[in-house]
Amino acid sequence: MRHLVLLASLQLFLLSSLWAQSPTAIPLPSTTSATGGGSVQRAGGKVSGAVTDSTTKKAVEFATISLVSAATGKPVDGTVTDDRGRFTLNRVAFGTYTLQVSFIGYNTYTRSAFTVSEKDAEVELGNIVLKPVQNKLREVTVVGEKPLVEDKVDRMVYNAEQDITNIGGTASDVLKKVPSLTVDLDGNVQLRGSSNVRVLINNKPSSIMANSVADALRQIPSDMIKTVEVITSPSAKYDAEGSAGIINIITKKNTMYGVNGSVNASAGNRNANGNGNLNIRRGKFGFNANLGTHQQYNNKSDNELTRYVIDAPKAETFSSTLLQQGTSKRQGGGLFGQFGFDADLDSSNSINAGVNFYRGRFNSSGFQSSVTDFRDNTTTPDRYLETTSENKNRHNSLDLNLGYTHIFKPQQELAVLGQWTNGGMNTFSNQDNAINQNDFLDNLVRNTNEGFNREMTYQADYTHPFQNKTLLEVGTKAILRHAESDAIYRDIDVDTEQTKERENSFGYDQDVYATYASYSFKALKNYNIKSGVRYEYTDLQANYIAPAQPSFKDNYSNLIPNVMVSRTFKSQTVRVGYTQRIQRPQIWYLNPYVNTQDNINYSFGNPELSPELTHSYEVGYSNYFKTSSVNVSLYWRQTNNAIENVRNIVGEEDVNPDVEWLQKVGNSYTTFYNIGKNATYGLSFSGNTKPVPAWNIGGSINLNYIDLKSVIQSNAAWQYSFNVNTGYDFGKGLALQAFGSYSSPRPSIQGKFSGFYYSSVSVKKDLWDKKGSISVGVDNPFSKSIQFTSDLSNDNFIQNTVNQNYNRNVRVSFSYRFGKMDMNAQPRRKKSIKNDDAKGGGETN
Repeated sequence: MRHLVLLASLQLFLLSSLWAQSPTAIPLPSTTSATGGGSVQRAGGKVSGAVTDSTTKKAVEFATISLVSAATGKPVDGTVTDDRGRFTLNRVAFGTYTLQVSFIGYNTYTRSAFTVSEKDAEVELGNIVLKPVQNKLREVTVVGEKPLVEDKVDRMVYNAEQDITNIGGTASDVLKKVPSLTVDLDGNVQLRGSSNVRVLINNKPSSIMANSVADALRQIPSDMIKTVEVITSPSAKYDAEGSAGIINIITKKNTMYGVNGSVNASAGNRNANGNGNLNIRRGKFGFNANLGTHQQYNNKSDNELTRYVIDAPKAETFSSTLLQQGTSKRQGGGLFGQFGFDADLDSSNSINAGVNFYRGRFNSSGFQSSVTDFRDNTTTPDRYLETTSENKNRHNSLDLNLGYTHIFKPQQELAVLGQWTNGGMNTFSNQDNAINQNDFLDNLVRNTNEGFNREMTYQADYTHPFQNKTLLEVGTKAILRHAESDAIYRDIDVDTEQTKERENSFGYDQDVYATYASYSFKALKNYNIKSGVRYEYTDLQANYIAPAQPSFKDNYSNLIPNVMVSRTFKSQTVRVGYTQRIQRPQIWYLNPYVNTQDNINYSFGNPELSPELTHSYEVGYSNYFKTSSVNVSLYWRQTNNAIENVRNIVGEEDVNPDVEWLQKVGNSYTTFYNIGKNATYGLSFSGNTKPVPAWNIGGSINLNYIDLKSVIQSNAAWQYSFNVNTGYDFGKGLALQAFGSYSSPRPSIQGKFSGFYYSSVSVKKDLWDKKGSISVGVDNPFSKSIQFTSDLSNDNFIQNTVNQNYNRNVRVSFSYRFGKMDMNAQPRRKKSIKNDDAKGGGETN
């Protein structure tokens, strides 16, 4: 609580200082009228009027009013019209002005010059009539086409809805096509070679991401996604975590007035999707709903692992060799939904609320044979193990958010936001083990793990513009997280029918309190500068409930600076930026629950991990031609105290009968440690062009040199990735889109992971005046499977794995849009919560 009081006091100080400097608080030239030898001070003049529609004669609400100085041609004040179309500008300094009135769907109106003076201090402009460009769109139509990739000042935007190869896929498929992102065959996402990214949905965190980002992305239908934003140098307004950057998935939501929506369905040999959305917007109120389902089936993979345990460091002989071969299948699906409501209370105040939910269930089954050959020890018999496994995962999540925004005038806003998220994942793992190649079961393993996470967020943000085109942003935020894991391990001896049972219960609390200030301004006409600082205090506690152990507590504070400078030369922009980021480990890095799906190779989290600290530098260049665009960036990320996953082998001196993964020589266990320093030097290039109006080509290249150093091992290597996306419009509603990508092998602290490729092609035909469409798509048309390998080693072992994923997919998709829209109003832009502060995308070797 003391931290909340401290942050609130700091914000009150900032706001009070801001008010003292506010243009509205600066005394304006006064007028003096003599009355009996005294004087009366006037604060300035007033300009007022009303705005109506030329056709309907009705008031136009929320029209933008700009008061422009006739001397400089620059806006000096502004507001929006109320529900009666009225507007008033108070405290207007004496002088000569023009007035501009604009609103979507109308031609901009400019009022000729008028003067506010001591003699005419109150200017009434009367009724201003706006002429509509187009009053109503009778059907839902496409009014323009965006390029696939847009380079904005602070982010890269991939317009997923423009890419027809995304139809019928998942969010994981969409992210594969975003410049600077790579998604491996297990669904793990990397940005410029780093998995330290934060994934948001509509600018907000979602509990669906709390357990596994890779699993969550496979559960979101691609047809629900509008755009994907990649932010590599976040400002102080963003949470300080996510060392590589932020990925923001924006779902489709129509903000046009009227009633409209769409339905989509897709079916293929490996998955099926269905979703629909509905938008209702009348007067001051709006409602939107989006509901989708995704089903997976026939997802098969084969795997093989060979591991040699070395007698002694640098020795050339092996004490044992392990050969594992297996196959697995995975199927399941879920339901994903979003509901939103917003209301404009008046011209200055609005509220919005939203609900997101997800429920899913996935089942997997497999068979694996393991043979351990103890070559140099004749007294130890070879070990044979055949395992039949069945695993069930149950996911659920619920997010509730509520926001209030008050607009003082254009760009001067106060937003108060709150969010509550709740999620859980229950895992049931069954294994039937047969030892020594007999035909009978020797033991049964029955494990359960119930996971739960809750997050509450409170946030306030204030933005204030100044007359010299500068903008100050200040805010405060509190994120309160709680996670639990309750695991029960049961080992049943088939012969004796005896059951050994043990429990592992773990609780984790992480509270983050933050405040920030960010200031942006222009210098020397063409320079844009944005700098800021963010202070974050983290308080955490880990409770070991069963078996009982002393609690682990820690707290730390971070002061995070950032600066971005850009220079514009007509169509060209050069930018230089620096930011500091921290990376807090999420629950799957911390959870000590032991994954026993492979009872020779174990994995578990480390609840005593510390956060990473990253310094990020970037120089960028972008240029826009008539039909082309180019973006180039040079970057350097230096991460200290890096979290790395490390595999260890159980030797004879490590055997402990009371610890499951230490019971047998040759077993391996993988967990996470703060042992490394990670330096990444990179170059990224992306571009788009249209050789002819009907043909577009886009692509990106990312080149990294990754230098990993730790107290146990070091590794360094070049890594690159590239993708190409092209489309052709044949006319008459027929279009083709093709995509291909490749990612080269990447290093890890103990070895390397192989490269992989992905390709897709789709053809779409519009129907019924573009209200409907049908498409056919193929993923990986040139190969029915993709092979993925890894090579790991240290002084104690050498390990090679080969995974064969069967992922060729053929699908047919159908979509239909319905409803009417009118242009008589425009919803106000809404604020949202962005919790981008926790390390995600965990993976194990």
